[in-house]
Order: sequence, then C-alpha cells, then structure tokens
Amino acid sequence: MADKIDPKQLTTLVSLLDGYAALSVSDPARIKKIAKGYSEQDPEIRSAWREISKDVDDIAQLPSSSDQILKQSKRLGILRPLMMFLPLIVLTVYYVLIGTRVLTHIGLIGSYGFLLIFIGAYLVSFLIYFNLNKKLSRTVNSYYDKHMGEISRQRRHIKLVNQRLIDKLAMIIRSEDKDPMRYKFSLFHDDYANINVLSEDKNSIYTVTVKGKSIKKEQTQA
Repeated sequence: MADKIDPKQLTTLVSLLDGYAALSVSDPARIKKIAKGYSEQDPEIRSAWREISKDVDDIAQLPSSSDQILKQSKRLGILRPLMMFLPLIVLTVYYVLIGTRVLTHIGLIGSYGFLLIFIGAYLVSFLIYFNLNKKLSRTVNSYYDKHMGEISRQRRHIKLVNQRLIDKLAMIIRSEDKDPMRYKFSLFHDDYANINVLSEDKNSIYTVTVKGKSIKKEQTQA
C-alpha cells in the first residue's frame, strides 16, 4: 500500500514550482529530489513531474548560455571551497604554530595579533563571497528578464501542471479532514484556483492556503 502523501511536503513542491514559473529559480537538485520522492508514492504526481521536468531543466539551464554568468559562477566556485575550509586551515596553522613554539617567541600580544590577521582574512573573504553571490543573483535575474520570452511556454506549462498539484493538495486536506491553516505556503502568483490568499508581502509574495474546511472555524461556530 502506498504511503500517505505529506501535505506539508507537497506545499513545498508547489511553492518551488511556482517559483520556476515566476523565474525565481531555486536549486534544481532540491526540487527534483522532492518530486522524484513523491513520484514513487503517487502516480498522479509522477505523471505531473514527467510532464514538466524538461520545462524545469530548460528554465534552470537558461543562464548557462551567458558567458558573463558562467564567469561569475566560476569565480564563486573557486571561492566557495575556500570559505568552507578557511576556518579549519586557520585553526590548524594556529595550533601548529603553538606546537612549534613560534607564537611563544613573539609573545601574547603577537599571538593575538597573528590570530586577528587570520580572522580578518576570513571576514574579508566572506564579504567578497557575499558581494559576488549578490552580483551573480542580480545578473541572473536581469538575464531572465531579457530572455523570458524564450521560456514563456515552459512557464505557462509549469503553472498549468502546478494547478493540478494544488487541486491534489486540496483534495488530500479535505479528504483527511485536516485544517488548511496548518498548511500555509508561499506563491508568486495569486491567480491559481482553489486557493485562499491570506496576505501579500512587500515583494508581492503571497501566503496562501488551499480551500477547505477549517477545523478551528468549525470549532468556533459549534
């Protein structure tokens, strides 16, 4: 017997797919992992993912056609492992210097100064990484804006299939008599059927639930 679908995880999948339709692209490996996990549980979700998996790949891979984005990504790729291992390198060097008594000869103030230099180097590296990552995000967003016409079909298709997943989510919540307020999720679009919009933030991201019976509301009315 197939496992029950977790509505919380399904809301995550719906939010991620809507992000692709809005060109707010997340890690494609993450969305594929969630979708494939559900594909093993439910034939309807498996069919939906098969329909749009290529659309997701087309949208995710679009920036790779830009030389500028590839260069910026390469710089980040070089800096990322450095950011991960620099603290370990700093501590290793520091303790090696302590063990060889090098720091003992330059005194306590010199030892602290030496450590502060390494910490400062790490903070500078982190700042450079943060700024490069922010710059890459702006470049990618700008590239999507200029080339969105090339993936308009894929975006429409993802939204169309995502509507089916929203309907599936609503059906699960209703059939299992769950409170839809327990399963809030975020969308970039508010024109889906079968949703209730709860709020909109300053970035025009909507917090929604699917339409269904509210247990809390029923208890209040009882």
